[in-house]
Parts: sequence; structure tokens; C-alpha cells
Amino acid sequence: MAQLRPLNPELEEIARTELNEVKSRIPADLEALREWIKKEPHLKARTDDQFLIAFLRFCKYSLESAKKRIDYFYTYKSSAKDLLKSRHIDDKIIDIARSGIFCTLPKPKGPGGPRIHVMRMGNINPALHTVQDIFRFHIMRCEIETNSDDNWNIAGVIEIMDFSKIPFGILKQFEANLFRQMSSVLEYGIPTNLLGTHIVNASKEAQLILGIIRNVMKQKELLNIHPNLESLQQAIGKEYLPAEFGGTNSSFDESEKNYEKLLMTYKSYFDEDDQYGVDEKLRQGENGINDLFGGSTSGSFRKLDID
Repeated sequence: MAQLRPLNPELEEIARTELNEVKSRIPADLEALREWIKKEPHLKARTDDQFLIAFLRFCKYSLESAKKRIDYFYTYKSSAKDLLKSRHIDDKIIDIARSGIFCTLPKPKGPGGPRIHVMRMGNINPALHTVQDIFRFHIMRCEIETNSDDNWNIAGVIEIMDFSKIPFGILKQFEANLFRQMSSVLEYGIPTNLLGTHIVNASKEAQLILGIIRNVMKQKELLNIHPNLESLQQAIGKEYLPAEFGGTNSSFDESEKNYEKLLMTYKSYFDEDDQYGVDEKLRQGENGINDLFGGSTSGSFRKLDID
């Protein structure tokens, strides 16, 4: 029997109707993915049930798509040591957790709804935090959520970004290649769907730039620029926003303290993380990091069983 957290009724229904999940077949699906990992000489990946099912659910139980995403996830982590640096929960990671830059709100947007993140750009201190530090924290947070948050994995995530008092020093650190690397692992390696990014408290100049960016995006609906807090409240709902944004979904301070506790429970998880990754010398076939998702990844999507 699979060792998994039980889903609430709303998420269970989404998994069944939208993600092709068949409860009776979960153990066999997990074992098929585990057997593939064992047979790949270049890949050493985690094989526990909760970790693997996140990828199967995201890929709607296409085994081929789940294989590619897991391969990319570990290939990227092994090839981007300069960007990800240490994978341990060190003083830098703890400081970022306490800084108020990132906030995971406790209540999702409904029982079967997406998780809600808030990022406060003005809390970034360029003298202490680099773009690499921020990204390393974010990837580690995503991996914790892969293992711990069913709403995040099944229903997706909404990102709210507060542009108040953005330090110019952090903006100067962004480079095109760095941005491409970050976007690549978030898009192709992390098993969740970004349902929308909501920008609030941006200056007129920032709104103009963001508007230009939005106009050239393929999925324009994913970027929402709010001229004021009232607009954000209407889009998300006050009951899902923190007290500082006029809502009732906890507060930044309380959410940060709760998240730090969760973070520290994963210390041993990340301490042992160096053993996982890929060895390109052992890979059979070409290194696919550049084209893992270059073509179609439809795979053999399982059809729903209809009674």
C-alpha cells in the first residue's frame, strides 16, 4: 500500500477528474516509476511515494512525462551548482526565511484551491542577499512543498508580488542567462502549475515596464498588474489575503514563524541531498538537458476509467 497523505474530498475529486488519478492503481503507478529510476544508471533520485506522486499528478499520470520532469529536476540541480550553491539549510537560508521576503499563507484559495504565496521585494537587502540566494531559497521551498503541500501540487499556486520599495541593487544583479536558468527549472522541473502572478504596489514606471512585458507574453492572463490594493482584494478575495493586505488569512509575521518551523523539519532532508542527482558519464544516450522539453511531451496519457 502506498504511503501517502489522505486528500481532502475536494482535492481527491480534482485528482480523479482532472489528473487521471485512479486510487486502486496508485501503488502500481508508483512502482513503475520507481523501477524506471532503478534502471537509469545516470540518475539517483528519491523514490519515496509522496515525492514521486507529486510528479505523476502534475503530469496527469503520463509516465513518460513524469520521467522527463524528474530527469530534468535532477539534471538541473547537478549542472547548476554555481547558481544553487549549497543545498543545506544554512544561516543564509534561515535569514531569508526570517526576513519577510517570502510568505506562504496558511489557507489556500478554497479547500480544493491553489496555495497562495506572497513575495515582498522591498524586504530584500542587497548587502545580504544575492539573486542566487533568493533563488536557492525559492527552489528549496518548492521542494518542501512538493513533499508537504497537496494543494500546491494538485491545484497549483498563485504568486503575489509586492513591488513596494524594490532595492535597485537587486535589480542590477539580474542577467538574461540567469533569468533563463531560473525560468527553466521553475517551468520544466517543479511539479506545480503557476495559475497567476499578481503585482501590487508597483510604481508608475514599473507598471509601464510590466505592461510591456505582459504584451509580449504568450499567456498574458498569467500576469496581473493591480493599480491599488483594492484591485488585488477583488481579484483574490479578502479572506485569502494576509492582514497587511486587508485580509483575514493570517499575517506575514505569523506565517513566517510557522514556515520557519516547517523549514527546520527538513534540515536532515537537505543535509542528505548531495547524494541525489545525475552523473552524465553514465547517461545512456545524449544529454537531454537542452531538449528534454523541446518537443511534444504528451506521452501515453492514461484515459479515465468510466463506470
